[in-house]
Order: sequence, then C-alpha cells, then structure tokens
Amino acid sequence: MSVLKIALAHAAVVHKQPQKNRRELLALVQEAGEQGVQLVVAPELMISGYSFAGHHDMEPYAETAEGPTVTAVAALCRQYGMYVCVGMAELEPLTGILYNSAFVLDPTGSIVCRYRKINAECRWACPGDPCQDNTFDTPWGRMGVLICSDSYHSLMARVTALRGAVLLLIPSTWPPIGVNPVEIWQARALENRLFVAACNRTGCDLIMDCRQAPSAFIDPQGTVVLQKQAATSQLLIVDLHLQDSGRIQPAHQSVPLPAGDLSRLRSCYLNLSGITNLTQFLQLPPPGCLLLCCHALLSPDGAPALTVAETTDAKTDTLHVLPAHAYSRNFLDEVRSRCAATGHSALFINTSQTVPVVHWLNGAADPCLWNWDTLTGGQEGQPVDCTCGPARVRLLPMQTLRQPELVLASAKEGVDVVIVLSPHFNEIIRLLAGVRTIEQVAVAVCSPEGAGIWMIPTDHQRWGETLAGPGGSCCCFLDTGKTRVKRFQERIDYSVLLQGRASTSQSR
Repeated sequence: MSVLKIALAHAAVVHKQPQKNRRELLALVQEAGEQGVQLVVAPELMISGYSFAGHHDMEPYAETAEGPTVTAVAALCRQYGMYVCVGMAELEPLTGILYNSAFVLDPTGSIVCRYRKINAECRWACPGDPCQDNTFDTPWGRMGVLICSDSYHSLMARVTALRGAVLLLIPSTWPPIGVNPVEIWQARALENRLFVAACNRTGCDLIMDCRQAPSAFIDPQGTVVLQKQAATSQLLIVDLHLQDSGRIQPAHQSVPLPAGDLSRLRSCYLNLSGITNLTQFLQLPPPGCLLLCCHALLSPDGAPALTVAETTDAKTDTLHVLPAHAYSRNFLDEVRSRCAATGHSALFINTSQTVPVVHWLNGAADPCLWNWDTLTGGQEGQPVDCTCGPARVRLLPMQTLRQPELVLASAKEGVDVVIVLSPHFNEIIRLLAGVRTIEQVAVAVCSPEGAGIWMIPTDHQRWGETLAGPGGSCCCFLDTGKTRVKRFQERIDYSVLLQGRASTSQSR
C-alpha cells in the first residue's frame, strides 16, 4: 500500500436536528467508503449542532457509546473496512455527566479511541481528563485526536505527539472569525513534525455562521496540502503517501524538544490561576510602557538603529533590538555613546569574534556582556534575562519559535517579551512568532532580512503584528500592565511533557 486515502466530511450540520445530521453523516461516510477511503474525519458535535444554553438544553441530544450514531457508524466501518472519527455530545449514563467527545471506530466497528474535549463548553460540558490517552494505533502508524479549540493550546498537541502520534485528527466547529484556524493547525504541524487532518463544519448554527469555515490537511513542513470551505456538505479527499513499509513517514524520528537541562521547562507546570498580581508575586518591575524597536540592518554599520535612537523621546523607556551581526568597534562605541546620551537600551549579539557575544547596553550603565555559547552550553534554549524599564525581557535562540515549552515557561516566570535574533525572516518565522504569543507573552524577532513584533491576542482574536522589511525598523509600545494579566490552559499532562525525551519515538 503506497497511499492512505483520507476524507474530511465537511458537513452542513443543522442545530438540534439529530436525525437529519445523522443521515448526513452516514451518507458522507458511505460515499467515502465507496471511493476507497480508509480514514474519515467528521466535525465536532456533528449530531447535535453546537450552541446550547445548559445541561438541560443539551441532554436530549447527547448519546452514549452504545447509541444510534456509534452503532450506525460501526456498521459502515465493518462494511467498508475503514476508520471513522466523529464528534458528538456524549452522555455518561451512571452520572448524567455530558462531554464533548470524539469517537474513533476501527474496521471491526470497535471503539479504539474516545477523546473528551479538555477546553470544553462551560455551559454544559465536563472537561476531559488531561491524562486521558488520546492516541490509537493503526496499520499506518499511531494517530491522535484533539477537538477544535484544544488545538489552540500548543501543549495539548505537543503531548499528543509525545505519545507517538504522526497524524493528528481535529474534529472542529471553528467559525471564520478572529484567528484563522488554519494558521493554528499549521503551527501544530510545524512544532511537532506531524500531519494534521482538521475537519470543520459548514452551515449556520444557532448563533454561528460556519459557511466559510475551512477544513484543511497540513503536512509536517506546515504546507497546506488541502484547504476548502463550502456552503453545503462536501467530502474532501486527500491522499497521504506512505513509505515503503506502508506506514506514515514522520518528518523526523522525534519531536523537536528543547535541548539541555529539563529544569528550564519545569515552570510550565506552575498553576498561576489564583495569582491576581503577577508583578508583586514575581517581584517584577512596576508596570508601564516600553517602546520596543526592532531594526533590520540596512548597512554593515547598523545605521537604522542610530537613526531611530536620535529621534525617539529620551524620556520614554526604549529598547532597541539589533540582529546578530559582525559589528565593528566604531559601531559598538557609537551605540554605547547614544544609549548613554538618551537613556535607551540596546540588545544584540556581536558575531565579529570567534565566540558570539551578547551585548546589553542600558543607558549610561556599564555594558553587560555574555558569551552566547557558554550561556547555551552548546545547546539552544538557555535564556538571557534583562530588565528594561517596566519590562522583563528574555533573549532566546531561534529554535524557540518551534518549541512552545520554553516560551510558556518564560511567560510563567514573568517575562513580558521574548526576543529572538534570527539569521532569516520568512513566512514560517512570522507565523510561529505570532502563534507563540498565545503562550501569554509578547514576541519580537529581529534579523538582517526583516523584523517583527507580535502582541498577546485578546480572547481568540488574532495576535497584533507590526513588521519591517530589510533595512527597515518597526516599533511598538508594550504595556506591561496588560502583559502581566495572563490566562493559561492548565489542564495538561505535564508528566508526559517532561518525560517526553525518553519515549518520543517508541511507536513512530
């Protein structure tokens, strides 16, 4: 077998019409079976629709694992020898608890995975257990399941990958407002080097219009192989090419975890939900506004940074970020003089010597210098921390953009802005830098090819973004009174996350 044929059942779901929705689901699954599809993914809450006022409102539309939907899908799985993943409201009969669940059935009609959404609807759904195993084995490799907004949180996909998944299935109801879900799914693929099959829905729900909501299939390089929206039900089919053994070929044999000492990640598991004053709790600088300026080099002497330093109000706390570069002695002396005259700060890496050196210039104070290789111990990920006026600033290596753990740990340690000095600037870097702000910290990237500053999103809106091209500069005010108000997704299986190095690729 050289190809795994996958279908996304991009269905028009009708609110509170379970019989009609079930017929639509079964028709799409049957159509897929007749076309030789081996794996079908259907949307979140396919049978009931999405918007419900409470337990009493949803309960008549919830089903058990022995209910009519699972029973009917199981028969089609046996008939066509396929796997099917379908999202539905689940009733736990002993307690009456309701879950937003996804069931995966194999070619024998058996349930091989039941995943209960963790980031659940607060009006009626009980959150799933973060330690539940959301993976299952197939002849083509291990697969995992997340439901809709669970994929918004990076560590949920990370834990799934660490459990051995090479293909992530995402049943969704994600309307086309705010953040584009395809960007989130691209990031999850890139961070974990796995394939993503995300099946959205179409049609109008009680309060949501999903007629332009996209479904997508994405490869481990973040390439969108298939993306489509449709006003009516569509069966979207994609062929996933397999390696000679008939299994899915992951991009690499292990998940790209931060190298070095695990202690740098342990702040991820801290629960700060009860902390109302992060400034006082972590003894951070008093909140205020910092003018953050990132400069892409126009010439070897770094002229843009000097120009901005001349025109910026000296009374404003200002941080200039420059790319890693082989700076001349004259340039270093001039920037130091400018910082002393204006009270501004500058952060950059000088590569003119054999060992790169981090330069931190803070007004008239003596410069701080760090040996970059010594700080990182030959591995990427060790932080460099600075205080600039009202902000705690952390310099992290470029690989951090693909490693949400280090950015999340930084956010929980009170960092207001993470700075990455990159040799390149492209669409992948731009996407990952923006997605990293979901970890509740601002991000700045500076390179000779371009620069950008990304701000923490509000709710599920897209992150703020300020960009500069080669030779340009971008500036943005960072209000640390806002960056200190953080909300984290705490329902994560941290034991898998922190033990991941030992077990990443056992089943890949």
